[in-house]
Amino acid sequence: MADRPDAAAERDVAATAAQGLDKIARRRSLRFGAAVMASHLDEAAYRGLLLRDCAMLTPENDFKWKWMEPERGAYETAKARRIYKFADTHGMAIHGHTFAWNNDDRIPQWMLGMERALGALGGRGLVEVMRRHAAFLGTSFPHVNAWDCVNEALEVSTGNLANSIFTRVLGERFMDVAFELMREHFPWAKAVYNGNMNWEANPRHRNGALRLLEDALKRGVRIDVLGIQSHIGNTLGRQRDERDWRRFLDEVQGLGLEVAITELDCADRYLESRDPVVRDREVAAFVKGYLDLTLSFTNVRGVTVWGLTDRHSNLNRPSYPVQRRRPDGLPMRGCPYDDKLKPKSMYHAIAEALAAAPAR
Repeated sequence: MADRPDAAAERDVAATAAQGLDKIARRRSLRFGAAVMASHLDEAAYRGLLLRDCAMLTPENDFKWKWMEPERGAYETAKARRIYKFADTHGMAIHGHTFAWNNDDRIPQWMLGMERALGALGGRGLVEVMRRHAAFLGTSFPHVNAWDCVNEALEVSTGNLANSIFTRVLGERFMDVAFELMREHFPWAKAVYNGNMNWEANPRHRNGALRLLEDALKRGVRIDVLGIQSHIGNTLGRQRDERDWRRFLDEVQGLGLEVAITELDCADRYLESRDPVVRDREVAAFVKGYLDLTLSFTNVRGVTVWGLTDRHSNLNRPSYPVQRRRPDGLPMRGCPYDDKLKPKSMYHAIAEALAAAPAR
């Protein structure tokens, strides 16, 4: 008796899972990784998935300045050190996320209380606070392989420079300061600008990112990598702009920058079906299309998913904005593994896209 098509697909997924995604990626000189939180490492089964599939880890929150130094001079590093030690023990790369996040809600609140003092004398105080933090990171986590020196500098809707203490005090020059300081303390690490763009039909943000990068490079800022977050759920079942996305990637390549897909997930909030099989199939096809196009550019060097499993996904946490959840209240299925840590169609789609990518 012939197998059902879905049974054959399940066997394919299982066969791919036995190899691991990073092993597939390496055949094309790519790397694969995932974002983690320290608490996830409590689960032996989850640790096993990380070790099988990933060569890179990105701490979701635990390396962020706001979480690491909630009170001035009082560093809380236990969670960050746990991830760092796990990666170091198993020979995995660490992607530091993030040094300067251009958003007042994402930096230590004590800095905002000191804004007038930090902004005096041309922002000398702010630069010194940034220098102290960069030095602490360099001493505490010397083996970080890449750093998001600046995260989300722009407003998504307009492509203009976002308003934060960094831009109010230093203007666009905060890019120069952030990259210079991280170069000083991590001269061996890839210096990354990380932004939340993808193939949405919104050229304003992409064009703003190109201007930001071009201007910074002309000023002599040493940027190695553009991190493309790739939270692609807003375009699932909605308009996307593949032609302009290709143009954008071509221009980034022309700037001489490497690219990393840094935060891939696919929220299924706009899929009406409640059937998990239907939802998983559509998410997988969408993710594969996105990766096929993006990985066709050989300056793209790696893929990191923002959560390996639906169980741990940011998309399903209580803190996720209510207005961005599914109207029917069901958990979203935007990660490669489900909440029982079983590989889904998205896992297989990522494996196929990695295997089909041109060699780097």
